[in-house]
Amino acid sequence: MGDAYTAVADDDSTLFYNPAALGRHHGVSVYLLNPTVESVNYLKYEERLSNFPKEPAEIADKVLGIPLYLRLAAQPTLKFHHLGMTAFINSKTSLTLENAIHPTLDIDYRLDRGFVMGYSFILAGNKGAKRQTSGPRTSLGVGIKNMNRQGLSGEFDLFGTELLEVISDSSSYKEIRQNMGFSKGSGWGVDIGMEQTFYKGNSNMNFGLSLLDIGNTRFNRSEGTQKIAEQEMSLNFGSAWTQDFKIFDYTLAADVHPINTPLHPMSKLHLGLRAGLPFLKIYGGWNGGYVSYGAAIDLYLFRLTVGFYGVEVGRTFKEKEAERILVQLNLLKVNVDL
Repeated sequence: MGDAYTAVADDDSTLFYNPAALGRHHGVSVYLLNPTVESVNYLKYEERLSNFPKEPAEIADKVLGIPLYLRLAAQPTLKFHHLGMTAFINSKTSLTLENAIHPTLDIDYRLDRGFVMGYSFILAGNKGAKRQTSGPRTSLGVGIKNMNRQGLSGEFDLFGTELLEVISDSSSYKEIRQNMGFSKGSGWGVDIGMEQTFYKGNSNMNFGLSLLDIGNTRFNRSEGTQKIAEQEMSLNFGSAWTQDFKIFDYTLAADVHPINTPLHPMSKLHLGLRAGLPFLKIYGGWNGGYVSYGAAIDLYLFRLTVGFYGVEVGRTFKEKEAERILVQLNLLKVNVDL
C-alpha cells in the first residue's frame, strides 16, 4: 500500500505505525507465526545475473550497481481489546558494489530484536460498544519498546588491502566482524499517537498522527567500538477511507512521513489502495515516487502475501530506485470478536 498505513494499521504491525489504532480493535487477535522475507526483485536482473562467472573481476562486473538486499523478519503479536504486544526480530543485509574503475563494496548489516507494547485510551466516543457504527471516536495511544541492535556498516575497497588485512589479523569470525566495525547494544523507546475516526454505517474515515521513537531511541553499547545507529524519531500523519460491504471492502489511504526530516516533499508522500473479497486482497500504492503492488490469499488460519515495491536508495527524490519483492506467511492467525 505504498507504506500509507498510519491511519490503517489494523493487522500485526499496528504498534510499528500508530499505537492509537488499537482503539479500533475489539476482541482477541493472535498472529503466532508470521515470517517475512524481502529481497531484491531478481526478476528484473534475471538476464544480467544468468551464466554467473567464477572470476572475481567478472563477478564484480555482473553485480556492479545492483543493490543486493535481504531482510528476514518475524513479529508474533497478541492484541487484546485495546492492548497490544509484539515481539520482533528483524535482520537486514544490504550490499552495493559501486564504481567500475575503483570498485567499492558498501556493506550495511543490522539485526534488531526486542518487544513493543502499547495501549489505546478512548477519549471520546462510545467506549462500551463492541463495534461503533456512527459518530466520532477519539483515541490516544502510548507505546514502549525495548530493542537490542547489532550490526556493522562501512565502505571497503574490493581489490584493496583493507579487507585482506582484516581477515589476516583476525583469528575468528567474531574478530573479523569487530575489525569491520561490528557493535551491539540495547535501548528503550517511547511512541505516542492520536487517531480521530468518524463512523457512518459501513463506512469510516480515519485521521492518524504518530510520533515514533520520541527524542530518538539510543543504544547503550555493550560490544564493539563503533557508534550504534540511533532509531530516529519519526512524525507521521495519515488518513484513510474504508467501506465494508461484507463480501467486498476497500480502503484508500494517504500518508505524509516522516514529516520531521529534510527529505524532498514528494519523497514523504505515500498513497495506498486495498480491495478485498472474502479470501483475496489486492494492494496497490505509490511509495515516495515508486509504484508498489501485491496480493494476499487469506484462509482464516493461513495467509500468504506477495508484494513488489520500489524504494529510494539515492540521496534525493527519484534518484535511484531499488526494486524489491516481499513474501509474508501468516500461520495460526486467529481473530475472535468478544
